[in-house]
Amino acid sequence: MNKLSLAFLLGIFLLGCDWNYINWDKPAGYVDPATLNTGLPIVRIDTAEGRNITSRKDYLPAEITITDAVHHEYDLTAAAEVRGRGNATWVHFAKKPYRIKFDKKQKLFNIDDKAKSWVLLACAGDETLIRDTLAFELGRRFGLPFTNHYVPVELVLNGEYRGSYLLTEQMQTGAGRVDIDEDAGWLVELDNGFDEEPKFRTNLIPFPVMIKTPETILNGVSDNFVKQDMNNFIGALFADSFPDNGYRDLINMDTFVDYIMIQEFMKNSDFWSLRSVYMYKDAGGPICMGPLWDFENTLKDSPDERRPDSGEDYTQLGELLWGRFFEDPLFRARYKERWATHHSAITEMAEMDGFIDDMKTKLSQSYRTDYYLWHGTYPSEDAYSARLDAVKAWWDARITYMNGVIQP
Repeated sequence: MNKLSLAFLLGIFLLGCDWNYINWDKPAGYVDPATLNTGLPIVRIDTAEGRNITSRKDYLPAEITITDAVHHEYDLTAAAEVRGRGNATWVHFAKKPYRIKFDKKQKLFNIDDKAKSWVLLACAGDETLIRDTLAFELGRRFGLPFTNHYVPVELVLNGEYRGSYLLTEQMQTGAGRVDIDEDAGWLVELDNGFDEEPKFRTNLIPFPVMIKTPETILNGVSDNFVKQDMNNFIGALFADSFPDNGYRDLINMDTFVDYIMIQEFMKNSDFWSLRSVYMYKDAGGPICMGPLWDFENTLKDSPDERRPDSGEDYTQLGELLWGRFFEDPLFRARYKERWATHHSAITEMAEMDGFIDDMKTKLSQSYRTDYYLWHGTYPSEDAYSARLDAVKAWWDARITYMNGVIQP
């Protein structure tokens, strides 16, 4: 058996472990924040009176302190508010994700645009710690508009170490985010959780839509322009006259192609289940896909299957939506063209190997410290290398498979 086969089998074992359903009630080990030295910046959150963050709706006042041993110019102390965020991660894991809202706009690390709202992703179901990072990196290499930045950090909450996190932008409109007209444009999330107002289901087929912007739209308004745009889009997409009925004029096809390609390549089950899927439209412009979000459930299972198929109703709804585009010969042709265009970004393994190896160097000590906190024991010396070697093997096998189905 050759080395690639061994690495691939190891990848199936490591990547196939269903970490999303492990529920640690509390840390199993203790890491003294005073001795924390993994090479990553440290974000310290101290809530007023040391109160626990227990709500995804109600903010607590807090002080945020950022220290970066390498880049002291990124150090910061500022007043803010903090609350929980997320869905499955918030419910199933003690390692919680958080949303930070500063009292005034702040520039964090090397991210150019100032903003009040930021997010700490817990990566609780991702023992590689890099799945979201890989998606964001692909989005940036593809040139997909408004792709998030990523900064791995350590989190200390009310004096207690809480693990390795990923700091990134909050999914919202504004300068440095989804930069569109916030009154005449819109940002929506398609999500079967369907748990945030204002929300609606499209008419022809009941796709779940939650309106993120504009905030002035109230739930129950039956004829707001977001509903009209989405119903027009879905109506054209599933009309008997599709695809030569003008539906292509309603969308920016390249954003749809690139967004779906990244989701498909990384085999994101949440995408096919209609979870954390974003669309936006600027005033007078076409509907666009993005930004990318939530890639914890990726790079798993066999790389030799094009799409996950659980048979669940919500997955079938997602497959109905995304599969419809592939019924358009012009969309399929553009998909093939864009695959060739992005070949260097997605298929040059030497380059991606280097990127993954760089992340391994950056995160190795953080991985060990985070693992000890939540498992109560240190992993073996080569555990993280084995995990990321498995990612590279899966990636390589996925390239071979996708080349076969896209470029027959």
